[in-house]
Amino acid sequence: MWQRFLRLLTIGFNAYSFYSNPVRFIVSILCVILVPYLAYIFWGTVIVILLAAAGIYLIYRIFTTQKNTGRYY
Repeated sequence: MWQRFLRLLTIGFNAYSFYSNPVRFIVSILCVILVPYLAYIFWGTVIVILLAAAGIYLIYRIFTTQKNTGRYY
């Protein structure tokens, strides 16, 4: 019973929010939906950049040690 009452209150509040300012209502829903994906994209990009930098550094170290030792394969 309480769940139905709360659901009716939320539906009424959402309807009033949409009626009072539909643009803000739609933008807020899109923000709530998109923010987690943007966080995944951000941290995924940071991890990929760190892995690429580590790979470039390791390749650079391999070439410089081969150059200093004089051994080429």
